[in-house]
Amino acid sequence: MAGLPHFKNSTAGPAKYEPLYLNQFEVIITPPPAVAGKIGFGNNLMLEHVLNVKNLPEYSGSGSAVVLQNYKFSQRAYAPAKPAQTYHQFTIDFEVNLNNNNDMYIYNALRAWSDLIYDPLTGRQGLKATYAEATIQVTQFNRTGVIYRDFVFGPVFIGPQKMTETALDYTQDNQIYKLTAQFTADMYTESRVGQ
Repeated sequence: MAGLPHFKNSTAGPAKYEPLYLNQFEVIITPPPAVAGKIGFGNNLMLEHVLNVKNLPEYSGSGSAVVLQNYKFSQRAYAPAKPAQTYHQFTIDFEVNLNNNNDMYIYNALRAWSDLIYDPLTGRQGLKATYAEATIQVTQFNRTGVIYRDFVFGPVFIGPQKMTETALDYTQDNQIYKLTAQFTADMYTESRVGQ
């Protein structure tokens, strides 16, 4: 009887388990102190413009190819002696607005962070102690705001992939600039309910 497709024979249904909605999350970006005062960082405007976060860490086993041994025409598979990589890269998509001063503040704030690494207008290069003194927190919660998973990335810096170009087009009348920024973190912490 337990296998019959009836509501009462399910565990999740009668127990009223909630689905995991992928639009219930928050991103908090704590930028390097050298750019923390930029509009967008200083007043949490960045949070209002986040569309999505892609490539959060999900691992299965070693995260890289297997190592094989042979015995005649038979093979044995093993996890490798070391992981493929220990740093993590992810992307965040933002929508970009102009404020009352015509400041594209999301782009300008992220560009100021990027310029800490290399400023193409002056040739100045920065040190990791300056450009990676930052954290990004991605928190997932249920519909009532109770957190079930939390990532904190840091030290983290913007790049190395370029931000999305501004591709101008006269034939598009409703195109909003959506900026994709890649971030690289040396490490992260993850907490999950039930881990």
